[in-house]
Amino acid sequence: MGEKGKVLIIEDEATWRKLYQKVLEKEGYRVWTAGSLPVALDLLDRHFFHVAIVDIRLVDNQPGNQGGMEVVKRISQADEGTRAIIITAFGTIKMTRDAFKEHDVFEFMEKQTHDQARFCQVVEQAVEEARSQVMGRKVRGLGLRDLIRGFSPQEIQEALASGGLEELDTLFRRLLYDLHPLLPDRQEARLIKREEKPAMVEACYWSRMSGQPILVRFGRRQDVEEEARAFDEHPQEMWAKLKVRTTDHFGGIIYQVSDLPWERFAPG
Repeated sequence: MGEKGKVLIIEDEATWRKLYQKVLEKEGYRVWTAGSLPVALDLLDRHFFHVAIVDIRLVDNQPGNQGGMEVVKRISQADEGTRAIIITAFGTIKMTRDAFKEHDVFEFMEKQTHDQARFCQVVEQAVEEARSQVMGRKVRGLGLRDLIRGFSPQEIQEALASGGLEELDTLFRRLLYDLHPLLPDRQEARLIKREEKPAMVEACYWSRMSGQPILVRFGRRQDVEEEARAFDEHPQEMWAKLKVRTTDHFGGIIYQVSDLPWERFAPG
C-alpha cells in the first residue's frame, strides 16, 4: 500500500478524463476512471479512494443532468474519509455553496480556468486530508460480531480456548488496519478442526482498500504459525499469503484469494 494515493476520476468527456489521468499518474497516483454514473458507483462499491474528482454534469447534452451530485452524495453518506473535488464547466454560485455546505466537498474547480499546477496541488492536499481522516477514525460499522458471521466473539474464544476478547480485538486491528473498509462475505465463517478439535476460524472479506477479496484464518498462535510454515512449503494456486500477525495467545493469517467472485460481497 505504498502508492501516493488512490484517485477516481468521474468525467464523461474522454479528452478531459485522459488529461486528468495522465497528469495524476505522472505525479505518482494510482488512478481509476469512470465515464458514466453506473461505472462510478460500481467502482466506489469495490474500492476505497482517497480522492474522487467528479464532473457534475455527466451527460453534457442534457442541461438538467447532474449525475455527478449522486456520486458526491454517496461519498458524503459513506463518511469513510474520501475527499470529493468537483470539476465542471457548468458551475454556479448556488451549486458551489450547496455542495460545500451539504456534502463537505473539498474543492470546486472550473474547467474553463484549468491550471495544471493548482490542480495537482489541490489533489495533493485532498489526499493528505483523506489519509489524516482515515488514520484518525476508528473502524466503524464492522465490529467483531459483524466481521465473524455465524459465531459470537464469546463462542470463538471458548472454541479456541485461548486469550480474551480484548486480545482477539487487538489481533484483528493488527491484521486488518490497512485493508479497511471491508465488505463481509455473504457466507458465514467456518470452524477449521485439527484432530477433531477447533483450531482456527476462517472468514472471507472484500478489501475495498486493495480492491480484492481476502481470506482470513485466525486461532491459537501455534496453529496459525504452523499453517504459515505449511503454506510456505506447499503454496496453493490462486492464493497468495499477504501477512501473518500474532498476539500472546492468538495468531492470524491473511491470504489474497483470486477465485472468490465479487457477487459474494456486493452490497444490497
